[in-house]
Amino acid sequence: MRKSYAFITACVRVYMKIFWKIKIINSERLNDFSNCIIAANHISAFDPPFIGSIIPTEIHYLAKAELFKNKLMAASLKFLNCIPVKRGRIDKFAITMVKLVLRKGHSILIFPEGTRKSSSVKSGIGKFAIEAKKDICPIYIHNSTNFLKCFLGKERLKIVIGEKIKVKSFAEMKNTKESYKNLASIVMEKIYGLKNEC
Repeated sequence: MRKSYAFITACVRVYMKIFWKIKIINSERLNDFSNCIIAANHISAFDPPFIGSIIPTEIHYLAKAELFKNKLMAASLKFLNCIPVKRGRIDKFAITMVKLVLRKGHSILIFPEGTRKSSSVKSGIGKFAIEAKKDICPIYIHNSTNFLKCFLGKERLKIVIGEKIKVKSFAEMKNTKESYKNLASIVMEKIYGLKNEC
């Protein structure tokens, strides 16, 4: 892990501890998050840095292409291992980059719903997992939209770490749109199932 990346994530962890009263549930599972696809629900712009900062290894992220229009922002996002993805279409560049990241032994954070405003799962994560043959690590993040309540101690930011979805559980799935969608749906069910542990 780069020292600069480690410093940034350490600062985010301190921020979450002081202002958000963070609680990580099943934190011991984070030690098994190497070279996998990390999948989480998406409710706040804070989700990527919050989740990324608790992973013990340096990871990569998918970010909407619109964020890369500003040169300074683009440079910052690339420094933090963000890969631009064009929404609403098949982005071959993003697909290639994700596969490359996984082949190199890194992990990547993907939000199956795509955006914070979406209530439907996208098939992208299913495609990546089936084609790259990588485990999926589900995470549920809770209260990342409730800063004031967390700051006042009425609520806590909670991040629940789920059990890894092993490749062998979907190894027989074919490279079809239907399979991608089915696996993506399974992943989201696993993620939202973690809500009960909050």
